[in-house]
Amino acid sequence: NPQDIILVGHSSGAQAALRYAELYPLHASILVSATYSDLGDAHERASGYYPQVDSSSSNNNNRKETNPYLFDKMQQNCQHWHQFHSDDDPFIPLHEAEKICKGLGLSETYYMLPGRSHFFELEPRILDVILSLC
Repeated sequence: NPQDIILVGHSSGAQAALRYAELYPLHASILVSATYSDLGDAHERASGYYPQVDSSSSNNNNRKETNPYLFDKMQQNCQHWHQFHSDDDPFIPLHEAEKICKGLGLSETYYMLPGRSHFFELEPRILDVILSLC
């Protein structure tokens, strides 16, 4: 039952959760340290999760993304979105997380938690959100 599905995606797993929500209905998705792009990492790019800029266009202003995020489909398929990020994440710059936040239209369910790095340790607020959705 899709209403029983809650996905929690951390780092690259957040992209897996985003792409899942483009295709399938679910109750909630919680994104932790999500990035918009592959950040230039070939291994991340190979996953196929991330949009790519079409380099065939010679005009930098008209470059289009291939494999773009389908935020409208994500919002249709998932009722509840929560996103967590930290101001000192050593891997995912804040502007990357903010692009995901903007794409999903989040405000009250976007949590900027200072000093949490890449969320390597248990974060009670994430657990609280998960339990509130059950």
